[in-house]
Amino acid sequence: MVRYDSLSDLLNASNIGREPTYEDFDIFYFDQLGAEVKKMMPPHRRKFYTLIFFKDQKSGQISINQSQHASLTDVILFQGMEHIFSFVRDKDVEGGVILFKDSFLLPHIENIDQAFPFFSVLNQNLFHLNLTEQETFKQLFDFIYAERGNPRIGKLLLLALLEKSNHLYSAYSSEEKYLSKKTLTVRKYKSLISNSFLENREVGFYADQLNVSSNYLNEIVKLETGMSAKRHISERVLLEAKNLLHYSEMDITEISYVLQFSEPTHFTKFFKKETGMTPKPFQDQKP
Repeated sequence: MVRYDSLSDLLNASNIGREPTYEDFDIFYFDQLGAEVKKMMPPHRRKFYTLIFFKDQKSGQISINQSQHASLTDVILFQGMEHIFSFVRDKDVEGGVILFKDSFLLPHIENIDQAFPFFSVLNQNLFHLNLTEQETFKQLFDFIYAERGNPRIGKLLLLALLEKSNHLYSAYSSEEKYLSKKTLTVRKYKSLISNSFLENREVGFYADQLNVSSNYLNEIVKLETGMSAKRHISERVLLEAKNLLHYSEMDITEISYVLQFSEPTHFTKFFKKETGMTPKPFQDQKP
């Protein structure tokens, strides 16, 4: 699994062609990116935190928390260090990105995951904003960008944005109180898949993480979603395979190893079983 330890590593891998504002902080708008930026970034982890504000995204895709998100409008998304993240970029997307390491918020915040639970893989990470929230978050984002040359002020403004985000999370958590324990367990299962599907494809692994038996997990997942627990894992692998085949420049062998199949033939067998066709003809149908 590729893991980008520094902000510079990610920017270089994405062909963004610039250095971060600071070693542990960066902010930019999507419309500042050039045509050379990669259309797709394969699954990866980051040893830092990411905040993305989508004002409008018509054709791109973001994969996080088991779901593939497209046509995102007025949405804020948070990515922590344990997320497996991939995306297909919409060249006309509106909004911006903030990248920061935990060191940037010192001495104010020592444990980001504890202070801001929306960065956790087990919690909600994507929020739709109402009109008032849109204005507030856009204004804060603009203030942070304007003060990017002053880390002391930028740090305090970022903290203000994250504290506002805690209100979004609190509202979501209040709604969760009315959900059954089974529904919450299934939600956590889906989130865990998204962050371990490359390394772990056995239901037992996830059952252990959730402190339930494999049989019970399969039972409640099927009851809540209509699909078996194993099926959800296969669907997540297939989703990433289709994105890599359509949007990356990698060949079948490279893709099979990115998806951590031991042999390309095993990937081909899996893909044909799931779609009825081998990977190459599917790749040739690039949109």
